[in-house]
Amino acid sequence: MPTPSHRHCPNHPKGGHGDCAGACGGDGIPVIDLGVLLNGNAEQRSQATRELGQACEDWGFFMVINHGVPEALQEEVMEACKELYSLPRDEKADYIAAGPKDPIRIGTGLFYSDVDDAICRRDYMKMIAHPEFHCPAKPAKLRDIAVEYSARTRQLLLELAKAISESLGLDRGRISEVLNLESCFQILVGNNYPPYAGSDGVMGISAHSDHGLLTLLFQNGVDGLQVMHNGQWVTAKPLPGSLFILTGDQLEIVSNGRYKAVLHRALVHGGQTRMSFVSLVGPCLDAVVEPVLELAQNDPQGMKFRGIRYRDYMEHQQSSKMNTKAALDIVRVQGDILTCESTPNSSTEADSSGYSPTS
Repeated sequence: MPTPSHRHCPNHPKGGHGDCAGACGGDGIPVIDLGVLLNGNAEQRSQATRELGQACEDWGFFMVINHGVPEALQEEVMEACKELYSLPRDEKADYIAAGPKDPIRIGTGLFYSDVDDAICRRDYMKMIAHPEFHCPAKPAKLRDIAVEYSARTRQLLLELAKAISESLGLDRGRISEVLNLESCFQILVGNNYPPYAGSDGVMGISAHSDHGLLTLLFQNGVDGLQVMHNGQWVTAKPLPGSLFILTGDQLEIVSNGRYKAVLHRALVHGGQTRMSFVSLVGPCLDAVVEPVLELAQNDPQGMKFRGIRYRDYMEHQQSSKMNTKAALDIVRVQGDILTCESTPNSSTEADSSGYSPTS
């Protein structure tokens, strides 16, 4: 895939809060060239790793180019989702009746609408892709497309996790090791936001952070994704051929708060249908997620989060109303500082069966 055109930000100093150290798109959104990050020479990879770390620290959001996910495959994913949404209701009835923990669910609004009173103009399809693959039976072509797409995006996100580990000053495989990413949890989500005739933008989905480690997103050419940056909502406009990457709650925990989970939302406005497709990767469901010991030891405030099993974190999130990043409060250390030697293992006794969805 040829490198899309993007501008360099020579006037933005490296390390300046809110500025991109290398390439950036509109509104200063960082751009990471995955080809350079993985295959450049030593100096190029080192520079790209620093820029990746700054993007995670300053934004929690960036675009990737030269990522190896064919545009034709992305188009096939969108077309298959359109077919799914257009199926007669009775052919989707089992999935519409599914609960939040079921591996395939089709619905409207929020994933956990049973406990949330927010009004969101969105239809969605979610499916667990890893460690076990699940897919609606129709349309028949969706399975092969989703298998390939999930594998490619999972590989991309896991490579980014290694580079992010390195950007934190850790061994390249350290985060993968502590989160057992070989057995990572992956979910695919198709979102359909119908047109809205009003002049004011309404919520396609309200402000939240994702429960996972990293989220990959692309859209059908209609903007609507907004990310919070420096206290302001920024509309994300992708460069041609790029994919969006958002940092999630588990990265904030494992990095001991150095990298923040990005707050984001989707607006619906205008006369066009907006579609997006998400691939989210999280830790192994039974991994106890806590700050990496080396990072906590080097932090004057010590360990900022208690450990929690990823499965239990999702159970907590889906049983609560969506409230920006409030789900993190269950593990955030308040008041007393935890020493690195006395870190509790907070894998709870309750075993939540099934799989929990992303937000």
